[in-house]
Amino acid sequence: MPRKFYAVEVVRQIEETVEIIVEAVDEVSAQGAALEHLKARGGEYEWLNAKTEFIVWRKRAVETPAIVDVTA
Repeated sequence: MPRKFYAVEVVRQIEETVEIIVEAVDEVSAQGAALEHLKARGGEYEWLNAKTEFIVWRKRAVETPAIVDVTA
């Protein structure tokens, strides 16, 4: 049976959270104010709950590579 090879492109997504308290007239305004504040001063915060996820972006079948690991 011939061996099959696939190229799999993976994206690493790093997700961290921070909570910001803002004064606003409604939720939409609060969201906008928080995002603007983070754009201006986001580096001043300690980001928490870091987690990394790997997401398969795309995959495709490929021809047999020129160099094959023969130890496998």
